[in-house]
Amino acid sequence: MIEPAYPIASQAFAACLVGAVGPILIETFKLLFILLAPFVAFAMVIHWLERITEGRLAERFGWKSVLWTGWLGTPIHELSHAFMCWVFRHKIKEIALFEPDQKSGRLGYVVHTFDTRNRFQRFGNFFIGIAPLIGGSIALALLLWMFYPEAARSALELTGADAEGDAIEKSIGIATTIFGSVIHFQNFFTARFWVFIYLVLCVGTHMAPSPSDYEGAWNGVFIVGTVLIAGVFLLALAGVDADRMVNTMVGTMGPLFAILGLAVVLCSIAAVIVYAITGFLPQKYQSR
Repeated sequence: MIEPAYPIASQAFAACLVGAVGPILIETFKLLFILLAPFVAFAMVIHWLERITEGRLAERFGWKSVLWTGWLGTPIHELSHAFMCWVFRHKIKEIALFEPDQKSGRLGYVVHTFDTRNRFQRFGNFFIGIAPLIGGSIALALLLWMFYPEAARSALELTGADAEGDAIEKSIGIATTIFGSVIHFQNFFTARFWVFIYLVLCVGTHMAPSPSDYEGAWNGVFIVGTVLIAGVFLLALAGVDADRMVNTMVGTMGPLFAILGLAVVLCSIAAVIVYAITGFLPQKYQSR
């Protein structure tokens, strides 16, 4: 009995399809990792810096110490949410830019609603949730430009497309430049330095998304991930070179990564100074 050739042909076609699509899928997820991993790393570091700095202040000065920084950082946090709500057409039902509540620990809030059937609005949940990271980073960049414009210009030059080195080398160069310009012995005797550090502390200790923010962002993660995977896959399927896609993506996300890196540097400086100053004070309270 002669078996039909269809199963063999189907198997051969499937093998060819896997052989052709498999590498593209691997490149797709590799590119997504290159794109998303730095952002996740920056978010984790900023969140950690905020937590340890706030905790240190709370241990020395109590819960009300959050008011010393929240008056500025919280409105920037909430306005970042509100701006993204506007971009993605969410309806803002209620907003409080600074309304401290010791019992709940909440300092402000934005209550918004969206149409669950609208994919664009569901897509926006991700960006609304992470908005304080972006808004806070931009605010820190503006503070650096206002108080130390020379350092800001040098950092900007290091992030340019013409600058030598990869992303890691550029980040190290930015950190070195800012530390060298701001953390200078002579600066410790100027009012400009201490006002700058205080304002950085105000913004930096309130720019990380809250647990509820992350929960809201999670509602849009699936759609964002699907769009990214589909886009990268189609480009790879069309024959776009992987290295070219990496360079394009890094170039596109470069400004965002640069500003997040700047936020990490400035928040680190503020955290070190807080720990140095409060190291001489006894712990009087338990941090949350």
